[in-house]
Amino acid sequence: MRRIAIIATILFAAPFCALPQSHAIPPAASGTPAASYKDLRYPPLRKVEVPAPLRFELSNGMVVYLVEDHELPLVTVQARIRVGDRWEPLSKAGLASITGTVMRTGGTLTRNGDKLDDELDRLGASVETGIGEDSGTASVSVLKEDTGRGLAILADLLEHPAFPQDKIDLAKMMERDAIARRNDDPADIAGREFERVMYGKDTPYGHQTEYDTIAAITRDDLVAFHKRFFQPENTMLGAWGDFDAREMRRAIERAFSEWQRGGQPKPPVPPVDAGISQRAGVYLIDKDDVNQSIVSMGLPGGKRSDPDYYALAVANRILSGGFGARLFNKVRTELGLAYSVYASWSAGWDRMGIFQAGGSTKSATTVKMIAAMEREIARMSEAEVTDDELARAKDAILKGAAFDNDSTGKIVERLMSYEYYGYPSDFLRQYEAGIDKVTKADVLRVSKQYFTANQFAVVVLGRQKDFDQPLSTLGKVTALDITIPKSKQTVAAASADAVQRGMALLAAARDAMGGAAVGKVKAYTGIGSITMVYEQGNFSMKIEQTTDLSWRMLQKLRTPAGFEMQNGYDGKTLWAKTAQGSSATATEDENAEIEGNFFRESLWILQTFDSGKLTVQALDDPGEKLDVVAVSDPARNLLVKIFIDPQTHLIVKKDFVGAETGPSEEIYSDYREVAGVKVPFRTVVTQEGQKKLEQVWSEVKVNPGLDDSAYRKP
Repeated sequence: MRRIAIIATILFAAPFCALPQSHAIPPAASGTPAASYKDLRYPPLRKVEVPAPLRFELSNGMVVYLVEDHELPLVTVQARIRVGDRWEPLSKAGLASITGTVMRTGGTLTRNGDKLDDELDRLGASVETGIGEDSGTASVSVLKEDTGRGLAILADLLEHPAFPQDKIDLAKMMERDAIARRNDDPADIAGREFERVMYGKDTPYGHQTEYDTIAAITRDDLVAFHKRFFQPENTMLGAWGDFDAREMRRAIERAFSEWQRGGQPKPPVPPVDAGISQRAGVYLIDKDDVNQSIVSMGLPGGKRSDPDYYALAVANRILSGGFGARLFNKVRTELGLAYSVYASWSAGWDRMGIFQAGGSTKSATTVKMIAAMEREIARMSEAEVTDDELARAKDAILKGAAFDNDSTGKIVERLMSYEYYGYPSDFLRQYEAGIDKVTKADVLRVSKQYFTANQFAVVVLGRQKDFDQPLSTLGKVTALDITIPKSKQTVAAASADAVQRGMALLAAARDAMGGAAVGKVKAYTGIGSITMVYEQGNFSMKIEQTTDLSWRMLQKLRTPAGFEMQNGYDGKTLWAKTAQGSSATATEDENAEIEGNFFRESLWILQTFDSGKLTVQALDDPGEKLDVVAVSDPARNLLVKIFIDPQTHLIVKKDFVGAETGPSEEIYSDYREVAGVKVPFRTVVTQEGQKKLEQVWSEVKVNPGLDDSAYRKP
């Protein structure tokens, strides 16, 4: 049933650091205590001295940065690769993420992923890989004395990933689980859909994974994706820790000496859809199960290399820089319209970013909050900000920049980022100087130029019927559909012969499983055990399940610890209830999954296949020694492949794509006769080749006579 996320609120408090006596500044010339915190004055921060890295380039084109840090006997090496999901085919969305995951979990041609875990445990080391939107990373962290082994592992992962099929299957399963859960958190939904509105849902910056895009990904795709992007001339390496830079250079040269240039052209940055400037309007995600609204409003945000970047950063800080900022003071404190409110000028490094403002409020003040936010943003372009606002914003930005250098790792990563995106190595200094030069006139100028109220795209997630005013008072409203598309399940068009053979095979299966007795089954109850298989181990429960062939179900479960629960399906809704009385209603995908379970029920299919409601055809599979029949319901987008033993004519296996589980297989055995019907007493379920569940009946009752009310939610 639905997983309930526990959201923790973390409050960050700024640390107070005692200044040396020689740097203390008295609050007033007379030495008397300051009357107000506004009278406190602090000296300027001392200039941060950033250690100069050793930068060099290997003969294969890989750029390396080294910074010594002898505080702890540790060494960290991080590779940054020019790869990302913005370069993956839209039809195979998820390819980049799965590639990055399986590079680590699958290990290399000589280091099995599981054995690699054991080796790292012995070393007390860690290795991670991953691919994001515009870059990939691979890193190793080891004790000083294990630097050579760590480098060898990192080089092996980058150059020779194995991509074993079982780890690909596991990664695909995790991706499908994420798809199934992506509508669980309203804040996640609002943020995701806002970006898709701004960038376009079918673009490199707005696309998302779907069941079908994950299903389309093959091992060959991972191999080709890796070969195209993972080459030394597309890779930067940064190392920091307890080492001698000259010795470290020689160690890196040895570790990567066999990695030859790939010769693939540097991938160009995909352009942002020109339509980003035409997204103005109001977009609604109508959710009936929430009692507050989440609002995101935005405009194109430019790049960090734009001349106006500095002035816009200051303007944004004045608008939304904490407790003293305009949005907070007006919308939250004075008007009391928001639980939270913010603005962010998220300029991109090498492509256009987004200016985003937003917040959350109760449903009955949704339109009021939007209007108040728009008004505060508009005020930025009506008059110059105050001297105090300008000073506080610049001071906060410049002092915050000190945290960009509070660790050696940050320094190396930042310098690598500058070169990766084509910025000068002293960009931080340029940024600080640019911020320092911003004037009130600059803030007013960029506010007038960029904060154009009638150009905002406003995305609202909430319960529309509870809004204080119709959203249409703000402009044309476009409804956003967040329904998760089901997997498309199709087979090739059937010939008349294939249809006839398929019908004959199912008729033979019906005869083998009981003939006329099959048609008399209205429901059956199975009593036994069910075992779920997880990576951490197995978990078994006692189960009593009644399946009504009119598509209803009641399931009673009992854990080894005595915890009891019930699941039921009344023909429309899947529900759950614990012995303590707590209950939950299933998600849309969970309802779709149970609907698919009923469609695939063997007895129901054998009772229905020749009624004209289903499409039936025999499939020719040269690799199979079993007879194969495809049964589909095009109206429901449901399909199952049934495998029949040609000797016994019993159904021994089914292949299908579950709404949540993805490609799955059910294997049936231990057939026993009950009331004239042969019933499999053992069922094993696999997903992507991995065993996930085993169900064993000790007793089966046919037509138990359960009352209709038993299936309804208590």
